[in-house]
Amino acid sequence: MKLRLIGEALSERPEGHDCTIYGRVVAVRRHKARTFFDISDHTGKVQIVYECNDRGRDICEGSYVSVDGTLEYRMGKPEMISKNVNVIARATLPLNPHPWDVSIRDPRHGNQIFDYPGFYVANPERSSVLKIKANFTDALHCYMRRNNFTFVEPPIITDKTLYDESTAVRANVHGENVFLTQCATFELEPLAMAFGKVYTISPAFRNEKAGSKRHLAEYTHAKAEMLLANMDDLMEFAGDLIYTSIGETLESSGKELDTLEVSVDHGRLDPKKYAVMTYDEAVKFLRSNGSDIEYGRGLSRRDEEMITRHCGDNYVWVQFLPFASEGFPYSRKKGERHLSMTADLIAPHGAGEMVGVAEKTTSADELVENLIEKGKKDNLRDYWQYILLRNYGLPPHGGIGAAPERILYGLLGLDHIRLTKPWPRYPDRKIHQNEMELNPWNDPEVQRIIDKFDIK
Repeated sequence: MKLRLIGEALSERPEGHDCTIYGRVVAVRRHKARTFFDISDHTGKVQIVYECNDRGRDICEGSYVSVDGTLEYRMGKPEMISKNVNVIARATLPLNPHPWDVSIRDPRHGNQIFDYPGFYVANPERSSVLKIKANFTDALHCYMRRNNFTFVEPPIITDKTLYDESTAVRANVHGENVFLTQCATFELEPLAMAFGKVYTISPAFRNEKAGSKRHLAEYTHAKAEMLLANMDDLMEFAGDLIYTSIGETLESSGKELDTLEVSVDHGRLDPKKYAVMTYDEAVKFLRSNGSDIEYGRGLSRRDEEMITRHCGDNYVWVQFLPFASEGFPYSRKKGERHLSMTADLIAPHGAGEMVGVAEKTTSADELVENLIEKGKKDNLRDYWQYILLRNYGLPPHGGIGAAPERILYGLLGLDHIRLTKPWPRYPDRKIHQNEMELNPWNDPEVQRIIDKFDIK
């Protein structure tokens, strides 16, 4: 393979020796006798000294180049005295500002970044967030494999919804009206019967209408299901999963965290430090401190922030959430059927729920009653095989669910969860871009293509 990433080339430290480096031009500084430019990829950056100034005019930001030369280190930073520069792909589009000239923290550039996501994923801060997310996903996979979970692939297209159908994303496939999955629980339970412990890290979809900074219409769902696990088992497992996986992510993401100028206090994620309170205790505390929370409803962001501050800015498990706000497969608390055998881990940085756990019912009668209570009486046939698992040896079991985007949005202190996706889907961002100008730059080469093919 011809391509070696810059980090791979630099790891050999061939100081004083000739080598070839590939990358994109991210900055150019022209002087009388020479041109200096930086080439970069997500693994590193090198300053190039180009003595031939006439040809240096061909070097421009965004172009992909190969450079032959001698590598040196000046004040610990790599610099290459070039012997030959080959422009492999020239960037002629007059994009302004360049991806390397903006900050994702600057709201002035928000529209630019998300109107043209294909160009701005190259922004160092954007790509650092995405790389950290990739490292976190890898860490989750590794943790699951070490704990003997089997990776499974539930379908994206389904005939069932876990929550209200108004929040489901509809589709038509082969003439059937179906949904894009909100949750893989319907498939994970039978797969757990085959393997005992299973997990998936896969897309999930929600017809999100609120303009919240911590919700997306398309997100990643990390789900696990295990037999013979109760709520205490699930809480212990989920806490260790997040703590261990984040620790490994921090170890593998030092360069990216430096780019973002972010420091994560891993010690705060230690499960031994988590506070625990029941939903009833939470409501009592909130009402005594001015919240207008209605009993039986979920916690608002303000409620969550009040709770975590009250608990010393620690992570807080809130147990026995109201059944009215939870999914119908979940078990009810004995003696208090209006409550469920569930718990959410609330983060202290305003990101809300990091991970949720739930015991599932093994009674077919209770499951049908729950479906009817949730308004799905006319859809019982859609859930029939799922219901009958309870009559075919499904033992006590439970599951956990987490969204990596939500977790990293909070830990990295991002302004909006959209920064965790390369092409985010959220209410005020249209997917169709056919109303955008074809050539807002008035670029002659772009206009030539428009005219040649009569693009409207």
